[in-house]
Amino acid sequence: MTDNMARILIIDDQPASIGLLIAYLQGRDIDLLVAQTGEDGLRIAAEGQPDLILLDVRMQGLDGFTVCRRLKASPKTSSIPVIFLSSSIETEDKLRGFAAGATDYITKPFSEQEVLARVYLQIGDHQQVHALSRQALDELEDIPLSASANRLDQRLFMDAVAVLIKRLVDPPSAVALAHQVGTNQQRLTRIFREQVGMSAYEYLQEMRLERGRSLLLETDLQIQLIADRVGYRNAGDFTRAFGRHFGVTPKKYRQGRLQSGCVDGRPDGLDL
Repeated sequence: MTDNMARILIIDDQPASIGLLIAYLQGRDIDLLVAQTGEDGLRIAAEGQPDLILLDVRMQGLDGFTVCRRLKASPKTSSIPVIFLSSSIETEDKLRGFAAGATDYITKPFSEQEVLARVYLQIGDHQQVHALSRQALDELEDIPLSASANRLDQRLFMDAVAVLIKRLVDPPSAVALAHQVGTNQQRLTRIFREQVGMSAYEYLQEMRLERGRSLLLETDLQIQLIADRVGYRNAGDFTRAFGRHFGVTPKKYRQGRLQSGCVDGRPDGLDL
């Protein structure tokens, strides 16, 4: 593995899901590690120190929630971001995942573009986002006309994500964003909902909260300063948004009280 290559660990007991993720991620300057049980996943995570973990929720033996809580309880693996993979669309399961320490949650069946967008968001590889956009544009000339619309949608999506990453604090309006990438607001909204199941604005909020989460873990900045850096007007707005998304307040998240503040993966009450 080269120094600038991201390392991702897949923990899943379903060979079909593993194969699909490998097909999506291979050949993209990503070093892939695979574990087919929760126990192996914990061991490989501690030894291999991946930059990101893709973790299935429903596994025999240790389930994903248990694995995630153990990862976050260990000093060796507590800072590694975890994306849950699950066929469940229940809000309760998503909240359990965030309470266990996950940074994102992807429901199955997932698309290649959704996986790549969320992976690149977590590992902070902005160059890969741009490269993927350029690749999609280059491929337009080599594919049948009937498929070109889908490829163009993918390029517009990646270009819009790249703009939002650069302008996290002062994003353009929805209309301006659409015009900047070469389309209209209605089409861009449709593209975002097809690619990641949310609007561009909702996706921006996820990026802001994820950046805020990273700053809470990696710095000693006051919550007000973190709120400023990720585009919130004040600490109160950031705290409320963070609590809705992750199930705990920024203060509790920083103090590492996710495990002690949960029962069976469920968060306790919020202290705003």
